[in-house]
Amino acid sequence: MAAGGDPPSAVRRLLANRLLRYNLIYLGGSIATGALGYVFHFVAGRLLGPAQYSIVASALAALYILTLPALVVQIVSARFTSLAAARGNLGNLPSLLVQVSGLALAIGLPIAAVLFVLSGPLANYLQIPDQRVIYVLIVAGLLTPLLTATRGALQGMRRFLALSVNTALDMSVRVAGAATLIVVGLGSLGGTFALVLGPAIAYIQSLFLFRAVRGAPVGERPSMGQVGSYAAISAVAAIGTTYLYNVDVVLSKHYLVAAAAGIYAAASVLGRVAYFLGVTVAQVMFPEVATLHARDEPHFHVVDMSLVLLAGVGVSLTAVYAAVPGLVLLPFGSEFAPVRDYLWPFALALGLLSIANLLTNYFLSIGSARFAVPLIGACVLETVLIAVFHQNVGQILTMVVVTMTALVLALGAVYAFERLRPRVRVIESDEVAC
Repeated sequence: MAAGGDPPSAVRRLLANRLLRYNLIYLGGSIATGALGYVFHFVAGRLLGPAQYSIVASALAALYILTLPALVVQIVSARFTSLAAARGNLGNLPSLLVQVSGLALAIGLPIAAVLFVLSGPLANYLQIPDQRVIYVLIVAGLLTPLLTATRGALQGMRRFLALSVNTALDMSVRVAGAATLIVVGLGSLGGTFALVLGPAIAYIQSLFLFRAVRGAPVGERPSMGQVGSYAAISAVAAIGTTYLYNVDVVLSKHYLVAAAAGIYAAASVLGRVAYFLGVTVAQVMFPEVATLHARDEPHFHVVDMSLVLLAGVGVSLTAVYAAVPGLVLLPFGSEFAPVRDYLWPFALALGLLSIANLLTNYFLSIGSARFAVPLIGACVLETVLIAVFHQNVGQILTMVVVTMTALVLALGAVYAFERLRPRVRVIESDEVAC
């Protein structure tokens, strides 16, 4: 038999493909980080009990909302690091990190000040007896965007193994820190303080990863105006995608009876695996496209391969959810049996959202805001459709599928236009292409 037919040889050829290799590395790191996240909740819950654990859980949920700007910071950092790498100017990285970190603090400090002033009422609203938990939350909210600035730089340099190790280190320290601090008697305050320890250790470790760029060539640096304008379109992308990811669950809680809303939420949690897997593909694609585009080299093949990979994952997961819904539902128990009928439509809807997110990331990677109108339109469409059609779980879910389909078709049309139009010139500046 020819050597070309040997399965190990086929595997080696696949791994030789840089895009696939990066996807495998980053997907593995993301799965490990996600698993450690569940371990954190398990450890905190077992050691604290329901009442004290609820404080840590609510603090973590609040932190997620507070650090939404961190997603913008990571996109900005990844984009400008990719441009520096493409032009051979990685010596710009230290000053770029200072710029992006300054942007993060400019966003975070006013929020922190408001939270500090309102710490008492906020603690009362969340039913947190120890106000120090809010102060810890403020520190974590300031630290996280700084960490995402360095993670964005690692993404822009395509150092996905280092990025995966950094995120896993963060979660490992959170787990170990929570267990230790709770055991020594700090209770929910100790569990919450672990949300500072993890990012702090990960941030320090990430700074050591950039030692290799010392002495690298330095070129023209982006201005704060360029960084700010790009941050604005990144904010539209982050807020719009996050809105579509969450608004249906919020509205279902409003319109449906409690039991039906619980069924909807459970189906949504299980369906989000499709979106989670898609995010890793988009983040690997982003710096590849940004670098190639900055060099005026062909880049559409990277997007096309990412779309094929993402479509394959989405179709496979939807098929599994349709074929063995009972197996997927085992963690929730028999009370959630009605979820079975909604698993594959949710996987389809969130798979479509992951495709939309990838196309949005494509436009962000080339510095274009052409995604904004379809994305904002989808946010309005989904809200209006659910407000009108919300009689039951199936009807709301149908509106979500309709919205995601419309969004993918709209973004796909814009991408096709971008792909087919004559390439007269490439924008060399870092300004937004509208």
